[in-house]
Amino acid sequence: MRAAVKAFLYTLKENAISIPLLSIMLIFPIIMIFILGNALSGYFKQANIPKMNIIIIEENLKPSIYDTVLKYDKTFLKLFNAEILSSKSAALKKLSASNKYIAVVTFKEYQRNNHSNYSSFGNFDIEITSKEGSQEAGFLKVYFNIYSNYYKFARSIYSPSDIPKSIDFESAFSGHFPRALDYYAVAMVVMMALYGSFGGIAVIEEERKQNTLIRLFASPRNPQIIFVSKAFAQMVFLYIQLCLIVLFSKYIYRANWSENLWLIFLLLFIYSIFAILLGIIIALFSKNYILSNVIVSSFAVISTFLAGGYVRIDISTKFLSSVRDILPNYAVQSAFFTIIYNPSEIAYVKNIFVYLTLLCLIIASICILLMRKVKLWQFSR
Repeated sequence: MRAAVKAFLYTLKENAISIPLLSIMLIFPIIMIFILGNALSGYFKQANIPKMNIIIIEENLKPSIYDTVLKYDKTFLKLFNAEILSSKSAALKKLSASNKYIAVVTFKEYQRNNHSNYSSFGNFDIEITSKEGSQEAGFLKVYFNIYSNYYKFARSIYSPSDIPKSIDFESAFSGHFPRALDYYAVAMVVMMALYGSFGGIAVIEEERKQNTLIRLFASPRNPQIIFVSKAFAQMVFLYIQLCLIVLFSKYIYRANWSENLWLIFLLLFIYSIFAILLGIIIALFSKNYILSNVIVSSFAVISTFLAGGYVRIDISTKFLSSVRDILPNYAVQSAFFTIIYNPSEIAYVKNIFVYLTLLCLIIASICILLMRKVKLWQFSR
C-alpha cells in the first residue's frame, strides 16, 4: 500500500510540474476555444444552420397545416426540407433506414367539432420521433414546441380565421442552439480527453523507457498494484484538467455548459477513466512506444473529425454514420449537447453512462488479463 501511494503521488507530481504537458493539455485547448469560438462565430448563427431533412405526417388534419402554414413560413423554409408522407410506419422505416432524415414529425388532431368556423390550428398535438442524441433533433423539437405553443395560445385569444400566421422565432431560439464558443468548448474538452490517452501509454511505457520495468517485475511487490496506482494518478490528473477547462470556458468565456454541471463532471469522470484505459490497452497490445502514440494520435484525429469536433459535418453514408454512432467521443459529445440543450431526454444520457461504463469494464478486464500474462522480454527490447 505504501508503494502504491508513493507511485500515485510521484506520477501526479511529475505531471503537475511538466510545463510541456500542461501547455498542450490545458493552455492549448483554452486558447483554441477562444480562437475558434470567435473566428467561426458567423458560421454558427441561426441563419447559417444547415437545412435539416424531415418527414411530416398529418393524421386527419383538414385543412393541412403544412399546405396552409408551414410551406409559407420563412423560418421553416430556412431550416427544413420537408417530405410529406401519409403512412407513419413507412416514414419511421425510412427514418431508420437512411441517415438523411433528422426526424419524423406527426401532427395529430385531438379535438374536433362541426362548427362552421372550425379550424385545426391549435387543435393538434405534435409528436416527434428522432434519432437519439442528435443535436439537430433537439433544435427541431425547440422549433415545433414554439410553433405548437404559439397556436394553442393564439387560439385562446383569436378566432381561427384571425390567428396571425407569422411567428418570430429568432429571440425564442436564443440559448437553444450553440454559438461557436459553446460548440468548441464542448468539442475541445471531448477531444483533449482522447489525447489524454497518452497518459495511459505512459503507465506502461515510461517504466520501459527508464529501464525500471524489469526491476519492478523482479521485486517482491505486486507490479499490478503499482500500475493501477499510476493509472489512477493519470486519470485524476486528466480529470482535473478537463474540469478546469470546463470551468474556465463557462465563467471566463461564458460558454453555455448548462446548470447541470454535476452531470457534466460525472460524465467527464467516466470518460477520463475510458481515456486512460484506452492508452493502457493500446500500449499492452502494441508493445512499442512510438506505435502506441501513432495509434492514439490517429484514432483521436479520425474520431474527432467524424464526431464533428473540428467542424460540423453531415455524414450521409450509412456505414460512416454507424461507425460514428459507436465512437465513445461522439457519444459523450452528443450527451453533453443533450444535457445542455435538450435536458428532457435524460434517457439518452443514461444510455451513454451505461455504454461508457460497460466499455470501461471490458477494457479494464482485458488489461488485467494482459498484465497477468505479460512476459518481461516483451517490454525489455
